Amino acid sequence: MSNRFSGRVVVVTGASSGIGRCLSIALAKQGARLALLARREDRLELLADRILSSGGFKPIVCVCDVGDWKQVEAARKQIFAELGSIDILVNNAGRGAYGQLMHADPSELDAVVRTNLLGAIYVTRVFLPDMIARRNGHLVFVSSVLGELPAPHHAVYGSTKFAVTALAESLRHELWTTNIDVTTVEPGLVRSEFATISGTPDVRFKQLPFKTAEHTAELIVDAIRRKCKIQITDSLSAFSIGVRRHFPGLFSLLFGMVFRKTVERDSRSS
Repeated sequence: MSNRFSGRVVVVTGASSGIGRCLSIALAKQGARLALLARREDRLELLADRILSSGGFKPIVCVCDVGDWKQVEAARKQIFAELGSIDILVNNAGRGAYGQLMHADPSELDAVVRTNLLGAIYVTRVFLPDMIARRNGHLVFVSSVLGELPAPHHAVYGSTKFAVTALAESLRHELWTTNIDVTTVEPGLVRSEFATISGTPDVRFKQLPFKTAEHTAELIVDAIRRKCKIQITDSLSAFSIGVRRHFPGLFSLLFGMVFRKTVERDSRSS
């Protein structure tokens, strides 16, 4: 079987840590030529050095806030100038927001929506015209199971991921004549820096099955290779989403009970 990634130009947003970092390393091992996007230049430079020292192509580093249109346009110009047209775009950049909506800082809410939703829209918008013109490309959206499994204290984050999943599905239909593939990946609970920064309670990793960022990245690479339309990365979440889709009343009853118990346990442990 041929290597789908060898020599291909791949853009990864949110590449400085977590899933994005692990995904970049995994793709580099497959021979991809990478453009790494994130806000933290020092992290990106360290990642680029690691990839190069491990025998991969030297990635280009693009310091970019994906929620800022002008910065996204500047990143596109840099990438086109240094690597040319891109083959695969991975919209991975994300920002967490764990907590009750009524206590959330409005500036933090703005940052979450800008990164998770507007970031995916902006980055896709700047690279899509070239893909359409060449009738070649693959859009990958890293969403979350929380976009399909509403959970307490994840209202804002979950709503942005619900929107990202909808964005990907809409584009899949919109682009059906263009030969452009669209893949949505919905990870479940992932043990990474992202979970820590977002405030996800550590006890959650004792209550629910989780995957490492490395394992999740491997599943994303496989989903891209197979051109999956949608990939849910853990079986429990896939089962729960199936129940919600086909038996919404039963889901609301059962998961409402589970979520209330979870919140009660969180309150007792805090």
